[in-house]
Amino acid sequence: MDDVTRKDLEAIEDMHRQDIAATRVGDFEVLKSLMDAECMLFPPDSEPSVGQAYLDHALESSNGTESQSEILELVQEWEEVRLLGDFAYEQGVVRYAVRDATGSITRETQRLMRILRCQKDGTWRVYRAMWHAPRRA
Repeated sequence: MDDVTRKDLEAIEDMHRQDIAATRVGDFEVLKSLMDAECMLFPPDSEPSVGQAYLDHALESSNGTESQSEILELVQEWEEVRLLGDFAYEQGVVRYAVRDATGSITRETQRLMRILRCQKDGTWRVYRAMWHAPRRA
């Protein structure tokens, strides 16, 4: 593996770590910062959406309920990551467990595919993302 590829893979892993940390605490600003300026999301059973606007809408519609839930487990298992110049794609599974305000725990998995774009500073950001509806684990 050449140094450019190693550096890119390390930068993608750093993005994954930031993604997990921000998701655990509900930090929508950090999550938005991990999206390319031209990011598009393709949520299940919905029209495509501009990435940052999608997160803004999710924050508004949660109406504070995210603070009443606790993420107990969040694991990203990327089964494939391929570099293609300034773009990369990755696909894998996200597994999580969430305790709601009543104490009930929900465990779910989602299969996710993302296209990433390398930024001028060498960081990687989500350019496109699609996933299926959560499935009970």
